[in-house]
Amino acid sequence: MSLSSTEAKYRSLRRITTELAWLSRLLAELTVTSITPIPVKCDNLVAIYIAKNPVFHERTKHIELDCHFVHQKLMEGLLSLSFIPTQTQLADICTKPLTGTQHHFILHKLGVATPSNLQGVLT
Repeated sequence: MSLSSTEAKYRSLRRITTELAWLSRLLAELTVTSITPIPVKCDNLVAIYIAKNPVFHERTKHIELDCHFVHQKLMEGLLSLSFIPTQTQLADICTKPLTGTQHHFILHKLGVATPSNLQGVLT
């Protein structure tokens, strides 16, 4: 259970980093050209700062040591972390309740057609 949004975001970064490391190894075994660093976007600046500089402070002592796997993979060049504002975080459509405007904005960015702009012939 996470005690803060930063901890929750950092744990999510660890999970995606684990998946990316596995996929990277799989693609290497299949002799697919490496595409590292893999861009990863996060809407929590503190989680990005912790990943880039995992110094334990009073506020970060609740994040277990194994979470610093993200930092290790970042230093190895597997991934690159960058900030994305919450308003443009496309993953939010799957994880948060959104206003109608924000929902339609993300659908448009993802290229998903809404019923109002579908074209076709009714039979």
